[in-house]
Amino acid sequence: MTLKLHQWTKYSANGDNCVEVMRTADEVLVRNSNRPEEAPQRFTFSEWEFFTQGAKLGVFDLA
Repeated sequence: MTLKLHQWTKYSANGDNCVEVMRTADEVLVRNSNRPEEAPQRFTFSEWEFFTQGAKLGVFDLA
């Protein structure tokens, strides 16, 4: 999936626990959709690339 510029994209695997991600001109923002008023986590494009590559490889899977 490609992130759209300045648009929150929601992901939910089980309904209640949702994560939203948005691309801006110079960073990627991540927030809890149940608490959108809280400040999002901010990542550079390079940080986001390393994270998503690790996630695809299963680096962060729970044992």
